[in-house]
Amino acid sequence: MVEVTRASIDRVPELASLIGRAFADDPNALWSLGPAATPEQVIQWFEAPDRIVAQEGLLWEAGHALGAALWFPPGTEDPYRDYDRESRRVIKVLADDGGTRGSSYWDWIEEHLPSEPHWFLDSIAVRADQRGKGIGRALIDIGLRGAKEEGVPAFLETARPENVPKYEHVGFRVVNDEDAPSSGPHVWFMQFDP
Repeated sequence: MVEVTRASIDRVPELASLIGRAFADDPNALWSLGPAATPEQVIQWFEAPDRIVAQEGLLWEAGHALGAALWFPPGTEDPYRDYDRESRRVIKVLADDGGTRGSSYWDWIEEHLPSEPHWFLDSIAVRADQRGKGIGRALIDIGLRGAKEEGVPAFLETARPENVPKYEHVGFRVVNDEDAPSSGPHVWFMQFDP
């Protein structure tokens, strides 16, 4: 089993590159930044906000950059707001429309987040040549263990239909799915109940 540890801030460039490459063709990224967004732009989108969460101990690394995940447990609303603010700032700089589409999209996503305390899986990525080896599961288990210990749900959203059965396999269920406004991507909102 791979070791999963909290990533230090010096690990952010490599982990942001890993996450950015994994999200380079993700509907969330392409809707936020524009359909012509490059992998380098997606990496930039992750790097600045990930520095904020790494300082808070919320960025997790499996092995040496084999995988990474960003979990927000209950009580981390302030770091989440800082992360979100920085993410939107970067979108505004990089997006083909000055961030208008991305800002309204993430407002819509946030409207679907639970109001009660929960663990939130913001992003997860596994190096392409390491998929299918339990690394993603080890990263997901960080939040699921926390949710079980605290007796609160875990929550995520995905715009990739192929991810839905993978998350269902580890205990998440779809609680809502719908198209984002203005012809945005279809999004599945999923919850794990301890």
